[in-house]
Amino acid sequence: MARDTTKSPHTTSNSNKHRIRQLDAFQKIIKIKFKNRTILNRALTHRSFVNESGQELADNERLEYLGDSVLALIVNEYLFRQFEHYQEGSLAKIKSAVVSESTLSRVAQRVNLGNFILMGRGEEQSGGRERPSILANTLEAVIGSIYLDSGLKQCRVFVLKLLKQEIETIDSQSYLRDPKTTLQEYVQKIYKERPVYQVVEERGPDHKKEFVVRLMIQGAAVTIGVGSSKRKAEMEAAASALKQIEDEGIEI
Repeated sequence: MARDTTKSPHTTSNSNKHRIRQLDAFQKIIKIKFKNRTILNRALTHRSFVNESGQELADNERLEYLGDSVLALIVNEYLFRQFEHYQEGSLAKIKSAVVSESTLSRVAQRVNLGNFILMGRGEEQSGGRERPSILANTLEAVIGSIYLDSGLKQCRVFVLKLLKQEIETIDSQSYLRDPKTTLQEYVQKIYKERPVYQVVEERGPDHKKEFVVRLMIQGAAVTIGVGSSKRKAEMEAAASALKQIEDEGIEI
């Protein structure tokens, strides 16, 4: 069990009360009541504070490690259930963007996380409370602390409440996804059917084969793609069709 840094013998009564008020304020912001407030305090304790304090305190790095894994599980599960037609590569790209330092630090700023971190004076004076890496890592530590204190169900609610909008925004950025997925969504929206890919030619020796694929939409040929595999040829055909849509503003 983490040592309760809010009750350190080296901490004055007034500062201890102030810290408790801070933790209570943060719990109100995130709308989670901890059974064990000590673990939240640990999640909000940066190693620079431990190094400067001279006390036998625990920083948040182990909780960050745990939170990173819990976060990945929750996001991956959500993507798996919500985006059934996405291939593994597309899901991985979205997940990577969602759990990136830039995304997590932006989310951390929305809950004013920087104001509640215990950190050393040197770190604070150098802008530590706004540093993306510290904010992102601390948010992961908070996720780890919620998991330990309240379990996976409550942690899932917390994470998705913070990140659901980010996931939808990132998903809308088609550059994160492969062109086949983007084109399929477009065609399904317009025509209520999927594009069809036909292999029209295989050429070259087995060790250096080349595939030619025709993209069909509503029975009409739209583009041709060429690649060293069927999938690469399909990707090229889809990318070519998307370029037509973007450059010419046409409805295929």
